[in-house]
Amino acid sequence: MIKEILPSEYHIVKKFVEKDIARNYFILLGLASKKQVYDKVYGEYKDDELIAVLFRRNSRVLQFFSSQEFDLDGFTDIISTLKYDSLIGPKSYCEKFLDKGVFTYIKEGAYISKLNRDRKMEPYEIQHKIRDITVDDLDKIVELYKEVFQSFSSKEVMEEKLNSNRGRGVCIEEDGKIISVAQTDFETEDAAIIVGVATNNNYRCKGLATECMQLLCSTLLKEGKDLYLQYENLEAGKIYERIGFREIDQVIHCRK
Repeated sequence: MIKEILPSEYHIVKKFVEKDIARNYFILLGLASKKQVYDKVYGEYKDDELIAVLFRRNSRVLQFFSSQEFDLDGFTDIISTLKYDSLIGPKSYCEKFLDKGVFTYIKEGAYISKLNRDRKMEPYEIQHKIRDITVDDLDKIVELYKEVFQSFSSKEVMEEKLNSNRGRGVCIEEDGKIISVAQTDFETEDAAIIVGVATNNNYRCKGLATECMQLLCSTLLKEGKDLYLQYENLEAGKIYERIGFREIDQVIHCRK
């Protein structure tokens, strides 16, 4: 049975999508926002348990997640009634909509990769001083992100993350300026997603991001966590592969 989910029930949805933080990072960001991000949310229930969910953001973007086989025809019917610009989600289950004729254009997006908790990292040498980030570093981190990314989480979102222990981060600082950083978000007891890996353009190709990633990942692996990340930059992907990340899925953008 598919029905509309009310905002008062979003805590149930949040718990459901946390089963797969790798594929649901941007959904989790939306649910964690203090702003109203979602206009409509529909869920499929089986034996009173949520098994699939469809979101329509205020930006007219659809997002979808399913933990098992779902009512493809039912969700297709709902999508056909909605006003939207695109559906963005992991290929592993969103591609099932493609045979229904709802979408006519597909673009491949970010790769989703995993580092298994039982994988042993290759020995590495840290040549720079790396420290944990704090709330006081966020203005400097925002300045770095402005140089590197077209879009990124706001200072307020990062501050809430650090204060609530939802995530952490490490950085390299030189002459009072943060020149490389790597963070986590939506950490659970047994998983974490790596986000916001960046290096100042003037310090690239010196291995700074690799060192930050190696130290952060080693710490998380020792805590028994599986690690995930999404990336579009193929050069960055080579760094992640050397560390031990392996591709498990890919984001696709589907348009009418």
